[in-house]
Amino acid sequence: MVNKTENWSSDWNSSKDQTKQRKYRTNAPMHVKDNFISANLNQVLREELGTRSLGIRIGDRTRVMRGDDEGSEGIVSNIDRDEEKVYINNLDRQKTDGTLKEKPFRPSNLQLQALNLEDENRIEKYNVEDFSEIEVEEEELEELEEEDEQNEMMQKMQQQGRPTEFDTEESEEESEEQETKSKESDDGNPEDRKEDKK
Repeated sequence: MVNKTENWSSDWNSSKDQTKQRKYRTNAPMHVKDNFISANLNQVLREELGTRSLGIRIGDRTRVMRGDDEGSEGIVSNIDRDEEKVYINNLDRQKTDGTLKEKPFRPSNLQLQALNLEDENRIEKYNVEDFSEIEVEEEELEELEEEDEQNEMMQKMQQQGRPTEFDTEESEEESEEQETKSKESDDGNPEDRKEDKK
């Protein structure tokens, strides 16, 4: 017997009722949501693994296939399984206060280009002999770790109220603008100055 609950049932996966389909995805347990975070593979990976899609993991290199960032590539830095969103380093959006925030992507809009194979059991069933063509380079993973450390430092500085690089750049620009304005006012016509004195 299938264990049905009020909020979720595995039978809803094949239901024609759209409400049940939405509830199936929204209220699914984590082991089911893990299957939602998957993307199709590029041609090289398909030939090596013999499959069309695979689950996304942190450290995989992906390419954006749709949207404003179409064609951009990057390393997966974070995965929100509850919201079914994937975050890629170097693909940020600027908030109104000037801070940068990683842009969320749906897994269906991504294509895997190379895999993070730190977990040896990940592709054990595919019997791959040569990992060189499908594995993410160690340098890329090291860059990701360095960027994560820098982002953590920036967040801590913002929480403590210290000026960040963005804040210092803004303040420098403002001071330069004020200097140019004061010079322009000082360099006014001498006739105007005489009139002011009278």
